[in-house]
Amino acid sequence: MSDMCEDGLEMTGEPTPALEKTRRYADTLATSADATGLDETVTAELPVVDNAQLPTQKGVQAISISSRLSLPFIDGSSIADQPTWELPVIPGPRRSGNHVGLPATQDNATENGQTSSDTQGYLPLAFDMIKSSGIYAVGALASPLVSLILTPFLAHHLSRTEYGGLAVLYTVIDLVTVITQLGLSASFFRAYNSDYESQHDRLGVLATSIILLSLASIPIAVAMMLAAPWLSEFLFNSTAFSEPVRLTALVIVLENLTLPGISWLRAEKRAILYSALSIANLLLVLGTNIVLVGALQMGANGALIAKGAGFAIMIACTYPLMLLLLVRRRSLHLRSDIMRSMLLFGVPTIFGDMAAWVLQLSDRYLLSHLASLAQTASYSVAYTLGGVLSPVLLAPWGLAWVPIMYAVAKRADAARIYRLVFRWWSSVLLLATFALSLLSTVVLATLFPPTYFSAAPVIPVIALSTLFIGVYYIFMIGVNLRRKTILEFVFMAIAASVNVLLNLFFIPRFGAMGAAVSTLIAYTVLASISCIVNEKIYPIGFEISPFILRLLVGVALYVGSSLLAHNQQPLISWGIYIAALILYGVFLMVLGGLSVKRLKKAFWYVRAAL
Repeated sequence: MSDMCEDGLEMTGEPTPALEKTRRYADTLATSADATGLDETVTAELPVVDNAQLPTQKGVQAISISSRLSLPFIDGSSIADQPTWELPVIPGPRRSGNHVGLPATQDNATENGQTSSDTQGYLPLAFDMIKSSGIYAVGALASPLVSLILTPFLAHHLSRTEYGGLAVLYTVIDLVTVITQLGLSASFFRAYNSDYESQHDRLGVLATSIILLSLASIPIAVAMMLAAPWLSEFLFNSTAFSEPVRLTALVIVLENLTLPGISWLRAEKRAILYSALSIANLLLVLGTNIVLVGALQMGANGALIAKGAGFAIMIACTYPLMLLLLVRRRSLHLRSDIMRSMLLFGVPTIFGDMAAWVLQLSDRYLLSHLASLAQTASYSVAYTLGGVLSPVLLAPWGLAWVPIMYAVAKRADAARIYRLVFRWWSSVLLLATFALSLLSTVVLATLFPPTYFSAAPVIPVIALSTLFIGVYYIFMIGVNLRRKTILEFVFMAIAASVNVLLNLFFIPRFGAMGAAVSTLIAYTVLASISCIVNEKIYPIGFEISPFILRLLVGVALYVGSSLLAHNQQPLISWGIYIAALILYGVFLMVLGGLSVKRLKKAFWYVRAAL
């Protein structure tokens, strides 16, 4: 440390713009040991030392800063105008404000190996991502949690045919809302938080969104209600679902009308009210399903009414506030300039959303036509259980990763950080997929009727498909940083086409398992194409070969443990499964380079951070 100080300390007699930063904070973590000019230098947190003991230049007094909120004066001049020491970079796991400080030196950012500073330097970033993901998970889990809780409940109270029909109607809701929302979900935040700054214009964005969604949703819903018998015949080859189709149209209107209120609360950062509405929605949907489907035996109609009731309470709580504000400010009218701006940005995103719908949900519709509604029901249950990773890990990760991704891009060692993120994120996904595949089969056997047990082999296939969605998020770094988002639609369109073609071939032959295999292949194609193209436009050098090795080992362990546990006593079977899971976890840690020493450092860092 003394050598570093002797080599790195240097007096500067002239004040520079960088010194103005001392008015805002007293210490900032260093992020680069290569800084040469004072304007480029960021200082690190130093041990507590009496300033009177520090060496001083002639004419410079030792200063004691007692508060971050008030700066002392020397000879009538502010401390910001005094000459000061230029300090060397000292890496350490410290956060300043909302920024994560990570050392990016030649030593710890080399391509040939890792040093002990990796754990100290990159742990703050990992901890910040985990913390951010946890915060986002609270809101992101509300709707999927309802689905997970209701799935076994509905499976017990609906026939397989009725449950399969309900699954198809849910896909119709998703498709029609994608079209009738006109891409306003994305364009609202761009307009509200970026394009317009005055309160009058922002209220215009809110009013325009309400009017546009009403004009797009209500006529479509009325048309669906009038054509309900024909739509039922088209979807199910029967008019028996005419009434559920009418209720589906009502749910579409209600869901679309919740969008302005929810977006407004998020844009205004009213987190408490937003969270309260999410909880109210959750409780009302659960309670209404229990009453209508369980007690009153209203079947699919009851489930659709309950879904609509959840949206209705959100409308009832947000629209009085919004309309009162808009009327008082005389802003409740459609503004053509805002409408044009929002539609120009939002409408093109519809095509990407439709491609995503084809990729993720079209298999239910194809199953209902090419196989049966009963198989559609079993597949939907397996898809829900196998896709648990999506709400639990992928949704909060996606929300937390985007801002961090852009922040990391500004660093000199960005490519290395992206590789480390991919290594450990993929390892977490692999282990979670392994554990989920084992646990979901127990959940299926415990919570669902025996008629659904045949869906057990589908669960690990869907879980593996979800894993590829997770790695796809990482592979899209280049597309996002280079602003080539049109490629996202291209990737989705290719994967969706593969999925449809394979479904047409596999479903008539293998039923629900054919749909699951088609989904897995389609997501594998999606991840592969995105990886190849992104490496061309933004080279990172992802560790693909080690990832494939970890994946193949996991598949082999899962298949092997399943064969060993087959026809064994439950206690022995679970002993085999747990041993395989532990063995796989150790393998992932060792292959990832996580030693006992680094685990100890990680433990002490997390303990200190908490």
